Amino acid sequence: MVKVTFAGVEVNRCTDCQGIFFDEFEKEQLQKMKGADAIDIGDAKLGREFNKVDRIVCPRCSTPMIRMVALDQHHIWFEHCKVCGGSFFDAGEFKDLLHFTIVDFFKDLVVKERK
Repeated sequence: MVKVTFAGVEVNRCTDCQGIFFDEFEKEQLQKMKGADAIDIGDAKLGREFNKVDRIVCPRCSTPMIRMVALDQHHIWFEHCKVCGGSFFDAGEFKDLLHFTIVDFFKDLVVKERK
């Protein structure tokens, strides 16, 4: 992981897959800031491949993370740590979360249930 800062908010980006780890409340802070999608530099196609990995250990506290679905965009699946409150988004997912489009509406209609 490498530290990345945007407008004073520091997050961690995986040097391998380019996924982003947010400590508790960092994601919410960044969602309110214009241009915050600049921290998500990873290839979304690669992110979709890594999204298939469903056993992730929290990089902050080494606890197994649980899978979650974004409330407003059901096609975005991320991992959340129930101990430290951190969240991990695969490459491209944070950028997708920030930009809801008509395409996202249709993605949510055809998204498969995650097991």
